[in-house]
Amino acid sequence: MRAQTAMQAANPNSLSEQPKLAPWIPRPRRYLAALFAMLMSATIFEGYDITIFHLATPEIARTFHLGNPAIGLMATVVRFGGMLSFFVVILADRYGRKPIISATVLCYTVLTLFTALSVGVRSFTIFQSLAQIFLAAEFGVAVTMISEEFPDRRRGRAIAALHMVAFLGVLAAALTYAIMAESRWGWRGMYMLGIAPLMMVFFLRRGLRETARFNALERDRLAAGRQRPEFWLQIRKTLTPFAGPYRSRLLIMSALWNSIGLIGGPMVTFFPLFAKRDHHWKSHQVSTAIILAYAMGTIGSMLSGYLMDRLGRKFTTSFFYALSGAAMYVLFTSDTFSGILLGEVVTMFAYQAARTATSALSTELFPTAIRATGYNLCVQVIGQICWMLSPVVIGLLSGPLGGLGKAASIFAAGPVIGIAIIWSLIPETRGKTLEELSPNEAPPISTE
Repeated sequence: MRAQTAMQAANPNSLSEQPKLAPWIPRPRRYLAALFAMLMSATIFEGYDITIFHLATPEIARTFHLGNPAIGLMATVVRFGGMLSFFVVILADRYGRKPIISATVLCYTVLTLFTALSVGVRSFTIFQSLAQIFLAAEFGVAVTMISEEFPDRRRGRAIAALHMVAFLGVLAAALTYAIMAESRWGWRGMYMLGIAPLMMVFFLRRGLRETARFNALERDRLAAGRQRPEFWLQIRKTLTPFAGPYRSRLLIMSALWNSIGLIGGPMVTFFPLFAKRDHHWKSHQVSTAIILAYAMGTIGSMLSGYLMDRLGRKFTTSFFYALSGAAMYVLFTSDTFSGILLGEVVTMFAYQAARTATSALSTELFPTAIRATGYNLCVQVIGQICWMLSPVVIGLLSGPLGGLGKAASIFAAGPVIGIAIIWSLIPETRGKTLEELSPNEAPPISTE
């Protein structure tokens, strides 16, 4: 609150149109544990869904008779759905986090069922793209709730832990793939099996509470006698700070996510195809590699959370960015089984650690009134452009450059851009409260 107080003293009218937040009261440890348990399903199903697409790409391509450019285009369109999650997440800054995250899981369940029943590549792509809207929205709101509810000294580790449990979904998908890939159910069976747990989660989350910080914001609104504006006016009002005081933070964090997206897009989309089709791996070898890679990714997330709270966000983020780029280059330029396996495992380890650190920064640099929207814009909308476009570009370049591996390896340079952004434009956030980092009117980005 010191930054906000100093700013108000310098400009006493700067906050006149915005109510002062009521004091934030920390939640009991028991509730925080329950909250984490209720929200961990968001990353579990993200891990399951991504891994299905990750592992089953060769089978999906064979079912619909797709070449490299068509596979890349399909992956790009599916990823575009995650960018549209903005229109869902923005509602969390209007109506609260709880009702929106409850609705997302139900919608995602229905669209997962439709994906399993799709009859052609068009229907598959459309249903998967629509499912990504609600999956991405669920994950974004879950990270926002963790950030707002956990104490400052544990915030980095809590966000890291939320990323870590994605391994449970990855493990479930990989084990299912080993059974389903060669069966008559194939990749469709993998989507069908995910429906029952999703329905269970919908009922388990009934004990979820609204976050204390959002409740404080609502109490101030009601005390001032202000009504919520019309929906489209609310969207315009919510976006206003991103055109003014928070514009630089939005653009900087979006650029950071795009730089690491140049690792995620190629690796997630093309590793199974590269290993299975180009290097003749068996289904069980691909499945084992994915399990091992995501297990190491879980360790990477845990290590990232520890280092963030001990050594700071800037060092942690830049270290894992550098490692992810080097490892992905090894992955897509190797010809041996051991080289490809090592490249995949280390890339996933560093990539998940880098995502965890970048995710923490993305929640810390926006205030409560626009935190969910800010996170979604920089992580899942603007920040997903390179992740979304890289598969289709690689698919088109694979022919002229002489292979999928050569085309994908070029994108290993992406994190270098991110490292430059981190050390020149990102502030250190370790040990600071959300109110210090993100007052109602944003101070300029500073590395001091």
